[in-house]
Amino acid sequence: MRKLLSSLSFVIISLLFLFSCKKDNDAVPNMGYRYFPDNVGRYVVYDVDSTFYDDNAMNTFTHISPAVNYKFQIKEKIESIYTDNLNRPTIRLERYVKYYNDTLAYNFMPWTFRNVWTENKTATTAEKVEENIRYTKLAFPVKESQVWNGNAQNINAAQNYSYAYFDQPLQMGIFAFDSVLQVTQKDESTLINKHYEIEKYACNAGMIFKQSINVGFQPNALWNDSTTNYYFSLPILQHVTSGSQCTMTVAYYGTE
Repeated sequence: MRKLLSSLSFVIISLLFLFSCKKDNDAVPNMGYRYFPDNVGRYVVYDVDSTFYDDNAMNTFTHISPAVNYKFQIKEKIESIYTDNLNRPTIRLERYVKYYNDTLAYNFMPWTFRNVWTENKTATTAEKVEENIRYTKLAFPVKESQVWNGNAQNINAAQNYSYAYFDQPLQMGIFAFDSVLQVTQKDESTLINKHYEIEKYACNAGMIFKQSINVGFQPNALWNDSTTNYYFSLPILQHVTSGSQCTMTVAYYGTE
């Protein structure tokens, strides 16, 4: 009897071990696909704040360019998915705009059609065509060591993208996202220019934030060394003479 019980115990333990291993082997790895949703009807509305520095209207005394600010909202909606000429499922992303008016809230403005962009999500990449330029926005699987060329699908110079973090909670305005990643696209600074570009994505929402800073500073040739060194000691954003910066922040999102 003891021998029988012992044999049965061995069989049960063996089966449990087998099923446990099978479950582990069959588990689907988290590739990060949910950061780039592709369900038809999904939309995101962004508050956009952009600043341009007009070097043609530069102040001759301070040598600082006046800043021109623009505010508006952009809505990006997945209208449909079709098959492109390379036989790939392709997302048709319709984009609409509302221009800021200090006398009328956005809620009371109609959307105006702006243009169409496209997206492709493959097993290893998430790509987006913006103004006819294709960028590789994300690389799968999402992991710490992942580095890729964001310009691999266009003619621009190679630009390494990487994940600053992922699967992190983030409070953004009224939204508490439980899983967010940040892609650092560019982070270069010198005494005379700054190039900084990042995007943040939330699971099941898509891109929720974008910041782009591309500005420069050109010292006045008439300045003495003391004045030049003073300006160089300041953060470049305090004495911009050319360039632009822009932020896009999620206002709301959903499916319709």
